[in-house]
Amino acid sequence: MDLPDSSLARAAARLVRTASPPALAHHALRSYWWAVALAEVDGVRYDPELLFVAAALHDLGLEPEFDSGRPFEIDGGRAAAELVRKHGGTDESARTVEQAIVLHMAREIVLADGAETYLLWESTGTDVAGSRLAELPAGWVDRVTAALPRLDFTDVFAGRVADQAARKPQSRAASLWDAGLLERMASYAWDADHGLAS
Repeated sequence: MDLPDSSLARAAARLVRTASPPALAHHALRSYWWAVALAEVDGVRYDPELLFVAAALHDLGLEPEFDSGRPFEIDGGRAAAELVRKHGGTDESARTVEQAIVLHMAREIVLADGAETYLLWESTGTDVAGSRLAELPAGWVDRVTAALPRLDFTDVFAGRVADQAARKPQSRAASLWDAGLLERMASYAWDADHGLAS
């Protein structure tokens, strides 16, 4: 389970681990590994470095340091794009990462929206709600969750989304919260065959 080896990828890994609490950092990094597995399932070609940066930083806007008052996915996308450019990435690469993060909260995404965007949308759904988990090899799920345990992810993430919903009532986070996100997360349990719990 080797991460992309570049100064940008290392910077993204450092940033998520220093800016986010462990439960959210683990969620971000698990999302990358689910995306890698789903790419194999779906036969999707992608840029590993850009997918990793997008996954690692997709919830960065939930942290006060990066919260400008806009929807958190917009703040996170812009911060991630700045990091790409700071490490010598092209404008196209920065836009790819930003779009993937901004659209990970969209109602629906298809592969035509871009490989990294599609894979991040699918993989965050896997980690938050278990979507497509059954399509992944059990051994892979075991390895990822052993390295990156869920900790108190449900409580921490729900608290962040509730805060977003209260302060930004027109945001997608507010729509999801009002639609019962907490209840869905609370009722969701990881497959007992994988030895996991929500």
